[in-house]
Amino acid sequence: MLLRTPVRQSRGCWTSLLLGSSAALILLGASACQMQSTSGNGGGPPPPALSAIISFCDDGVASCPPASSFSVASMRDLVVKINWENVPAGNHTEGLELLLPGGGEYRVTQAGFLIPGSSTGSISTHRTFPVVGTAISLRQIRGNWSMRASLDGQPVATQMVELNP
Repeated sequence: MLLRTPVRQSRGCWTSLLLGSSAALILLGASACQMQSTSGNGGGPPPPALSAIISFCDDGVASCPPASSFSVASMRDLVVKINWENVPAGNHTEGLELLLPGGGEYRVTQAGFLIPGSSTGSISTHRTFPVVGTAISLRQIRGNWSMRASLDGQPVATQMVELNP
């Protein structure tokens, strides 16, 4: 009987030791994860966020001034300009979705571009969407349209444009 009592106590000791060791390892692992997450950029502030500013103009108007509302009856093409800021270096795919007033897709386009070097950069792109002779003018589809811009499949910005009769 004297042998059983120490064995039970040693089991309890071993269990406590194992539980304590496991907890210490978990805490060390969590601490290492936290240290790794801040050291990715040298511990400094995070890099500036990727952004895009979308603007519209009617290419039938001299110098194509930006506007947010257009007359379908007098418009030839809708020009969409996107100013990208803080784009990481490398090859990228810009996606544009022109959405109908009800939210359905009217037209989707993609184009590639390169930001050279090893740091973030800026780039301006533009796309022309015909209006004359399309369903927009023939069916007088009017209302608040949306343009959604994405980079490498990730949505970045959305802007409304109003098309009137």
